[in-house]
Amino acid sequence: MDCRWLVHAVVGFSVLALNLNTYGAGIDKRQAVEVPIRPSGGGMAYVKAVGRMEFDRNGALYAWPGIYFEGRFRGTQIGLRFDDQINLFDVLVDDVRKMVVRRPGKVTLWVPGVGPGEHTVRVARRSEAPGQVGRFLGFVVGQDSAMLAPPAASPRQMEFVGDAHIVGSGLGSSVPRCADSEVFEGTDTQLSYGMLVARHFGADAQINGYSGLGLIHNASGMTDLPGFRVFYERTYPGMAEPHWSTPPNWRPQVVVIGLGINDFSSLPSDQRIADPLKQQFKQAYKSLLDDIRQRYGPDTWLVLTATDIRPPAQFKSTIREIVVEARAADDPRVLYFEYGDLDLCGCHGLPSERDHQVIARRLIGLLETAGVKW
Repeated sequence: MDCRWLVHAVVGFSVLALNLNTYGAGIDKRQAVEVPIRPSGGGMAYVKAVGRMEFDRNGALYAWPGIYFEGRFRGTQIGLRFDDQINLFDVLVDDVRKMVVRRPGKVTLWVPGVGPGEHTVRVARRSEAPGQVGRFLGFVVGQDSAMLAPPAASPRQMEFVGDAHIVGSGLGSSVPRCADSEVFEGTDTQLSYGMLVARHFGADAQINGYSGLGLIHNASGMTDLPGFRVFYERTYPGMAEPHWSTPPNWRPQVVVIGLGINDFSSLPSDQRIADPLKQQFKQAYKSLLDDIRQRYGPDTWLVLTATDIRPPAQFKSTIREIVVEARAADDPRVLYFEYGDLDLCGCHGLPSERDHQVIARRLIGLLETAGVKW
């Protein structure tokens, strides 16, 4: 199926302008099971947490998409402690999805159908709600079970920075025209191309994306918000403070950047090729690259992505210019990555789940030939 013909057919609504700050009120615990078992042991001491988040005595606080928590336990009874009114999570035991948790609220949920033995458990956020801060309070076990030391951090790290294509917005939709609720439900960052690539390489991954944002121009309906760079400096996208302080144990070997679609496609066609836009965009992009270099150093590979899905050709040529100029300025670890030929059957012409798989395969090929030293 090819949905590209619908990309420009949607009038009066932009999935990228979805009010992600407020959507999702209410609690729905479908597919999640509460079991009255007296817990013992556990907590955040037994959790491997990956993504931008803060920790306090009660748990991990988060707002960026794609965060996940992993643990190990022995026995049949593992509980998950949430304080989150809005988000959706996959729960996997031994890499098999056991349930989907939807807007759990403040509750301990017990995973059904776990057999005896040693197991791994993973709680992975699917949804995007940048204006809301959730909290994960850790794992607990029943009386026949015990927590084990958490999985070790991977020596391989990847970071994905950008807009809806990075987030995996609307990829799970079965129809290209979506209501707000369908966009929210259809988003699954765990199936985004970034997560697929990270899993292929066995890397821990941060997905620092915000649907609808550009560097100097946001999507229609989001023009009152600042550009992506402002949010990238934050611990929580919807809060000006605190700024994110990169921990010493986060030094990704690869950072993939997917920005510019909204900058070029959100303007009237007669403004898209204006030289001031191009120069302003290049300056903002290079400033972001400088920020990433300052955070992670000269050894990190930077992959700059472009596509011909909606923006005009100058988007791709502008990204190529940025790559060429960076390499000419003695920064050889900057790569250009272009993707296209997608079905665009996600919500409102966004990449579908199949498209993310296509993009992931191509990006894996680029990184395998680039000489990345893990």
